[in-house]
Amino acid sequence: MKALVYKQPGDVRVEEREIPAPKPGEALIRVAAAGLCGTDRHIADGSYRGAPGIVLGHELAGVVVEVGLGVRGLTVGTAVGVDPNLACRACERCRAGKPHLCASAQAVGVTRDGGLAPYVCVPTELLSPLPAGLSPVQAILGEPLSCVVHALDRAEIKPGGRAAVWGLGTAGIMMIQLLKAIGQTRIVGVSHHEDHRRLALRAGATEVMTQEEARIGLEVDLAVEASGSPSAFGPAFDALAPGGTLLVYGVMNPEDTVALKPEAMFRKELRIVASYVGPSTLDRALSLLSAGTVDAELLLGDRLSLEEAREWVLKQGPRRKAKAHVIFEHEEAMP
Repeated sequence: MKALVYKQPGDVRVEEREIPAPKPGEALIRVAAAGLCGTDRHIADGSYRGAPGIVLGHELAGVVVEVGLGVRGLTVGTAVGVDPNLACRACERCRAGKPHLCASAQAVGVTRDGGLAPYVCVPTELLSPLPAGLSPVQAILGEPLSCVVHALDRAEIKPGGRAAVWGLGTAGIMMIQLLKAIGQTRIVGVSHHEDHRRLALRAGATEVMTQEEARIGLEVDLAVEASGSPSAFGPAFDALAPGGTLLVYGVMNPEDTVALKPEAMFRKELRIVASYVGPSTLDRALSLLSAGTVDAELLLGDRLSLEEAREWVLKQGPRRKAKAHVIFEHEEAMP
């Protein structure tokens, strides 16, 4: 089978791989589709640590075709989504109920083989059966949405507030749809991309702004930095009303720094909340997709080949619409 493999920073290749066999506690998944994410690009350029030689792809869904020894309660033929984050269950953070912050965490598509290949073996504890009516292609949005769900949980949003989202990629558009469902009265989408602003309005934003426009008089109770750009941090912070919350969600490079105004934070009693990955939020995310609260068809973008996916993660070729993804046709037979 052909797979998209990370070798080292700047070196990502489409390689031939053997179809893997499931170990005890694992299932072999026939991958229906896998999404492409900014984290894949960070792995490819070396700004996010990935294991050399792994198959990329942490946003995936497919069908169980084989199970390893000791697996119970999982039937061959079940369509599943995948939570890529594997905790050790033994470290202090895991014992404290924070497995998503595990000191020895592994992740499908980051430290172990992922879904940008026709088949992948995944520990069964990471699998969630898909709700009725949700296709595997739509379910690739479950992983990013599970992270968004966790982020908004941490922000402790109440109905009736005002919110603005900087960065209108996949996560930003999901944020807007959930903020609408929560009952925010004003939802502002901020981006320098005109097509992203149009999409935000379709997703439920009450208005959209360029980054320059958002610097002038915007006041909100919740500011979401979902772009991963240090240049958005200051404007998002400055837009907070007294008692407001800044949610840091976008993935910045490790060397990035931002300026902070402690006096304004003190005087206005502001909060800064950061969010990483979702702990046990995949089932909620899949339910939100199944119910249409988050519209998968609004988010699914370009369908790519593996070779085009390689260009995407290396930031080569044309700019692709979110959510760029690969669909596997499975012409090759199982051994």
